[in-house]
Amino acid sequence: MGPLGLHAYVTNSGSGTTNVVDIGQLVVSTALAPYNSPSGVGVSPDSTLIYVAENGENALSTAQQETLTVISKIEVGSAPFGIAVSPAGIHVYAADQGSATLTVVDTVNNTILATVPVGSSPTGVAVSPTGGEVYVTNQGDNTLSVINTTTFTVVATIPGLSTPVGVAASPDSLHLYVANSGANTVSVIDTASRTITATIAVGTAPWGMAVRPDSSEVVVSNNGSDTVSIIDATTNMVTDTIAVGHQPAGIAVTPNGLAAFVANSGSNTVSVIQTLYHMAPTLGPQSGATKVTITGTNLAGVTSVQFGTSSAPVIANTPNQVVAASPPGSGIAQVTVTTSGGTSNPKPFQYYPSGNASSLSPAAGPTAGRNIITINGAQLATATQVLFGTLLAVPQVVSDQQLTVDVPPTVAPGTVPVTVITAGGITTATLAYTYVDPPVFGGLSTTSGPVAGGNVIDLTGKNLTTATAVAFNGVIAQFSIGSDTVLAAIVPPGSAPGPVDVTVTTAGGSATLPGAYTYT
Repeated sequence: MGPLGLHAYVTNSGSGTTNVVDIGQLVVSTALAPYNSPSGVGVSPDSTLIYVAENGENALSTAQQETLTVISKIEVGSAPFGIAVSPAGIHVYAADQGSATLTVVDTVNNTILATVPVGSSPTGVAVSPTGGEVYVTNQGDNTLSVINTTTFTVVATIPGLSTPVGVAASPDSLHLYVANSGANTVSVIDTASRTITATIAVGTAPWGMAVRPDSSEVVVSNNGSDTVSIIDATTNMVTDTIAVGHQPAGIAVTPNGLAAFVANSGSNTVSVIQTLYHMAPTLGPQSGATKVTITGTNLAGVTSVQFGTSSAPVIANTPNQVVAASPPGSGIAQVTVTTSGGTSNPKPFQYYPSGNASSLSPAAGPTAGRNIITINGAQLATATQVLFGTLLAVPQVVSDQQLTVDVPPTVAPGTVPVTVITAGGITTATLAYTYVDPPVFGGLSTTSGPVAGGNVIDLTGKNLTTATAVAFNGVIAQFSIGSDTVLAAIVPPGSAPGPVDVTVTTAGGSATLPGAYTYT
């Protein structure tokens, strides 16, 4: 199962379909078909695309969420099973059980970017919240592979597991949770030391894993005992065991953390687990208007919802749930719900001031994206999204004053506003980022000159306005920008007579003319 918003997606390996579950109505709204033994499903961060691993066809299919039609199919490794989508949606990772590999698919160009050898019979896949690492469970040799997404190489192999299946990374990036189907346990792995720090007994043959957005609880489907275990992530203790359908497998938690959806492979059903005595989100902007959902029991007929001493408008009310809009406030407010039966226990809600994004660097880059930029400002620690125009990226928080973010790719050059979204709302300042097409280097006005250098020549081409360097055989030359099509450069001294490469570097990339200039 993939990330959940308005819909959940459940693969049916027996019928070759993928069901779309309307979360609001809790009914199956339609089925995507046909697929050849679908085994894993993922959703793009903007919820526009659905990715399905076809185990029987050794392929990854991409479908449009709106039309539910398959728009592309790409061959991956043998018998793909689990898949995961990168936070920015740039990559899809497929664990190929039959070929002991992880296939990395470039979603922009719909091409295979890398094929990474991992352990035996890889099954589960998870991506770190920052997108910097991918984790793959290897059922055949009881290990977990850690893959660096910059080099696409295995940087660590963690032993000590037992027929591992599901894996999940905590949103705070501190822990991994692995379902050991062979030992009826969950292993807790410290992401910094890459060691197992705790082992938790759960139900029989644990399979699917999910972590709540606030990293407070881990939810585990137990395929052999038809139950779901709820683990307190602070104490590493099972706090609840919930009966679900037959042979539960995949599991996912909604972004607000209020519900979990469990795919029951043996009974062809989806179980919905609602979290009681829970409130989400637990923070929001000082300006108010955050839609807060409170779940519990005996909540019918709510007479008031209080944020400290301030009353909140009630948007919706059922016997198990209240939705209210936070009033303006500051600091921490205790939230209570009052019905004819009395007033509930309080839940803390924290008001955050608006963040300020004051600068970004570099302010330009290639249309292909994937470069990392730094955003500086204040009160940025709760940042969850960065928008480049309408394109979504997930930031990594360095400090309350700094973020780093992978720039998403775009289809055309141009300047777009950059907006940071924090718990305090949208940052007060709007920054600008310029997408630049790669340079096209056409030629030189003079193609030869003395080894001593010092002569001035023109370099012609296009997309040269953002030039940052000109080099002759790796030696940096002084240059000036005449226009988008012409640069003037002072030829640096050469090391010996003969032809050398000339390279132009811009914000959009680099271009080289091999042997374009000859020292005489």
